[in-house]
Amino acid sequence: MARANYLAADRIDIQYAVKALATKMAKPTNGDWQRLKRLGRYLVGKPRLVICYDRQEPKTRLTSYSDSDWAGDKKTRKSTSGGIVRMGTHYIKSWSKNQSTIALSSAEAELYAIIKTASETLGIISILWDWGMPIEADLFADASAALGIIGRSGLGKLLQESIRKQLKLDKVLGTENPADMNTKGLNAESIEKYVRMLNMEHKEGRTEFA
Repeated sequence: MARANYLAADRIDIQYAVKALATKMAKPTNGDWQRLKRLGRYLVGKPRLVICYDRQEPKTRLTSYSDSDWAGDKKTRKSTSGGIVRMGTHYIKSWSKNQSTIALSSAEAELYAIIKTASETLGIISILWDWGMPIEADLFADASAALGIIGRSGLGKLLQESIRKQLKLDKVLGTENPADMNTKGLNAESIEKYVRMLNMEHKEGRTEFA
């Protein structure tokens, strides 16, 4: 499990599975062992995920994607927040994490996920500004209700001012949101679709530089 956790830092395609398995480490069951073996079989079939960083012109905006899976953990009823940050075609960061608060609706879970993505994105923006790279960002989510909540006045002055100044929120179709990969188990076809969308590709064997 520790090896899987190490791999997940660079393997966006297994981040959700590793997160789900990590939550069961204190009291694992036979079912958890079977799921760990299933992850192992997946890695045998997909031994390498290559992240491509093609040459591109300097960018003035980041692109972030946010998604959640409401009450995906059937025992704790906790939801999962998933997010991805990119600069042009370049992958920067992604995550799959349980929400600390139990959301009472899908809109609430999506709201927590968007706030998490916004905070991560603003943190990256702050670092880039420190490096002399002024930049803003577009944040995409597939939840109309959560986007509507954020757009209302009175949600929170600090949050709203930060979002309005440096982030532009837009809706994306659920089938075109790669952060979906970080919130639930998907079939191989869907994973491949999102991997290609993020300018990544699976390859066999060891790299020639190894």
